[in-house]
Amino acid sequence: MGSQQHEHLMSLVNELIPPVSGKLHKGQAGRIGVLGGSGDYSGAPFFSSMGAMRFGADLAHVICEPGAGAVIKTYSPDLIVHGILDPSKSVEEVRSELEGIMSRLHVMVIGPGLGRSEHMQNFAKVAFELAKKMEQMGVVVDADGLWLVQNDPSVVLDWPGVPRVILTPNIMEFKRLCQKMKIDDSAPPKTLCPELARSLQNVTIIQKGETDIVSNGRPIPSEFLQSEGDKVEILESEVRGGLKRVGGQGDILSGSVGVLLAWGSEWVRGSYEHIGHPPPKSKGIADNIPLLAAYGASTFNRTVSMRGWQAKGRSMVTGDLVELVGPVYEELFGAAEDSPEKRRLRNE
Repeated sequence: MGSQQHEHLMSLVNELIPPVSGKLHKGQAGRIGVLGGSGDYSGAPFFSSMGAMRFGADLAHVICEPGAGAVIKTYSPDLIVHGILDPSKSVEEVRSELEGIMSRLHVMVIGPGLGRSEHMQNFAKVAFELAKKMEQMGVVVDADGLWLVQNDPSVVLDWPGVPRVILTPNIMEFKRLCQKMKIDDSAPPKTLCPELARSLQNVTIIQKGETDIVSNGRPIPSEFLQSEGDKVEILESEVRGGLKRVGGQGDILSGSVGVLLAWGSEWVRGSYEHIGHPPPKSKGIADNIPLLAAYGASTFNRTVSMRGWQAKGRSMVTGDLVELVGPVYEELFGAAEDSPEKRRLRNE
């Protein structure tokens, strides 16, 4: 994909971002939940939720095991931590508490630090069930949330309306999903992503790899493409990432894609019209917000990784990347005080 096509797509991603305005109240610029955080994995939900906060979300909730919650609270007072995923509680007890929390969120990220224990997998399944019933609730799935999808694909099927679900599998997770859905994973990579998305009823997938491939299994809308003759089913993010892979980099991706999905969904609903940012007139854009959010977050995350690598080299750790979220956001999307009009002019 050429640089002009990339710049055009990033100009569309810019449109997801609400202007900074004193007329917005706390929470309107993104309320993100992260469901994960088992006993052995307290770092992943922190990186996902703090990545979301640094990207621009107003509020981030971490929903986790009690033991993990006690630890995560020591990482940052900025996070709202709910240690309700208690193995001593019944699924119905947790369902009631979880429903109360999720009713206040725009997007739920399911998977960072979730683990594969029976009770955590069951609680995650409840989160999927609740999300399907909540109008405009978006879901991002990573790590052991994908393990649940692999074992029970029904959790992402039968979504009402346009699926507001984004999966972020790495190479092995993608391979296992293909095998579960009886897709020949030896086929060309650029055909696999749309085929897997179709098999899962057109969820959006970020197929992470040397380049990231994004697809929902449908033809890419003409509004996304510079050439009217193009007939493609994938967007490919060829922005170079860093040369060291650190555990937690994918968690920052899940947080940033969650924020873009929240902003885009609220934009379509008209939540930002009163601050001079009316909803899109194009149905092609309105119906493909997850696709734009996925492409934008992929580009962002790969750039964060490269800046971390350039600064730290082999010593790079995920904590370094969290600190780069703000600077890289401004590099790609401009300063916070920029208006949508200024952002459009800068990207034309």
